[in-house]
Amino acid sequence: MIRDIGSNFSVADGLPALSRTAATYYTAAVDHALGRTAAFHISCGIWNTSFVATLQHSDDDAAADAYIDEVAGAGNDVSVTLLEAGEGEINVPNPRERYSRLKVVVGGTNVFGVTNISGPLRTLNAQ
Repeated sequence: MIRDIGSNFSVADGLPALSRTAATYYTAAVDHALGRTAAFHISCGIWNTSFVATLQHSDDDAAADAYIDEVAGAGNDVSVTLLEAGEGEINVPNPRERYSRLKVVVGGTNVFGVTNISGPLRTLNAQ
């Protein structure tokens, strides 16, 4: 993890950029006790069949099954679907519980990585 002293944001590999076969993958969690807001930056260099990333949250990072999928209405981005190689971002300005992570489901072999960014409350660009 790298902390930018000037902005007080932390940047860490949620999932290192690798070639991954069809399966479900989970990023490292962001602890909102250490950073009020978060963003997950997704970069997919080679896309094959399907790619869906969904935001999940939990108060218990130790129990993998404690995470539940985000629902619309909390002000957070819920998911990103890539239809080709490219980039996406899921913003979490209003965390619902202490921890947030992404569940990434890929069909076929995809080369991708996820970067976690966390820190103080920030202004998000309208999309």
